[in-house]
Amino acid sequence: MNPRLLAPLLLPALAALVVSACRRERPQPVVMTVARGTAPSWSVAVRSDGMQFTRLGVDSSYYPYATPDFDADGRAVYRSKRFGADPLFMLVIERSDCNDGTSDQRYPGKAVLTRGDSTWLGCATVVPDSLDAR
Repeated sequence: MNPRLLAPLLLPALAALVVSACRRERPQPVVMTVARGTAPSWSVAVRSDGMQFTRLGVDSSYYPYATPDFDADGRAVYRSKRFGADPLFMLVIERSDCNDGTSDQRYPGKAVLTRGDSTWLGCATVVPDSLDAR
């Protein structure tokens, strides 16, 4: 078979291989903790690429990741805003045994979420360690 006849067929396949070889795979975001509460049902996934807030059946919002500060009591405090006019999003997690009230699942942390004028209580799956060694 004449190689010149195969060239038009092989060029698109070779181009696709080159593009896929050059494309870098994005690493998947790391989930650092999940805080959730009931009545009303809400959750926050704190990930390496941002914080996803969800209220079941109501809304979902994404906030930029902010490294937690640690207050005098050793609680991790995440503060973030999406835009200048948006209400402050603040998640406080403290090391304390927690039960979500609807299941027998136990959590290592308690969570308090404040978003604008609303505050919700819940539990957290992971409690970040404070910056000082205890």
